[in-house]
Amino acid sequence: DRVNANVDVNVGHTKRVRCDSDFIDPVDQPNDVLRCRHCHTPARPNVLLFHDTDPNVLRDITAQRERYQSWEARMEDAVVNAARTSHRQNLVVLELGCGTTVPAVRQESEEVYGDLLARLTASHEQGGFVTFIRVNPKHADIDETRNTCHGRVISIRDTSLSALRSINECLTERNVLVPSGA
Repeated sequence: DRVNANVDVNVGHTKRVRCDSDFIDPVDQPNDVLRCRHCHTPARPNVLLFHDTDPNVLRDITAQRERYQSWEARMEDAVVNAARTSHRQNLVVLELGCGTTVPAVRQESEEVYGDLLARLTASHEQGGFVTFIRVNPKHADIDETRNTCHGRVISIRDTSLSALRSINECLTERNVLVPSGA
C-alpha cells in the first residue's frame, strides 16, 4: 500500500522511504538496498537532509513553511492589534529542549520573540506582552538584557517534562489553570 502523500515531511519519517516520484513502503529485508517498487531506483529516507535538492521534499517543506509563516503572522498580529484596542493579549514562546548542535529552532524562537517585541515597542501601546521561555538542561541561556516593558525572557535549566510539570503546578496553584478532572 502506498503511504499518504500528506505526511508531515518537515520532521520526516525514518521508517518510510521515498524515491524521486512518490512515497513507498520499505521492503522487509533490511540488509538489501531499498528500491522504489515502481521505478526500482534506490530509495532514500523520507527526511530533509542537509543541502537537500530533492524537489519532492522541498515542495512539501515549502508548503509547510508557508503555513507556519502565515500562522506566526496571525499570532503576532493578534497580540499587536489587541494592544491597540486595550484588550491585553499575551504570547508565550515556549522552547523545549532545543540544543546548540543544530541551532535553527533556537534561532527561530529568538526571532519570533524579537520581531514581536519590536512591533509592540514601535506601536507605543501598553496592551501586548511577549514572554520567551527556554527550557534546556544544559543550554538554557538567553540574553536577559532583552527584558522590557513589552517582553521578558526566562531561562529554565531542567528537562522538558520536569519543567512543564513545575509550570503546570505553579499555574494551577494560582488558579490560572483548572486542574484536569475538575
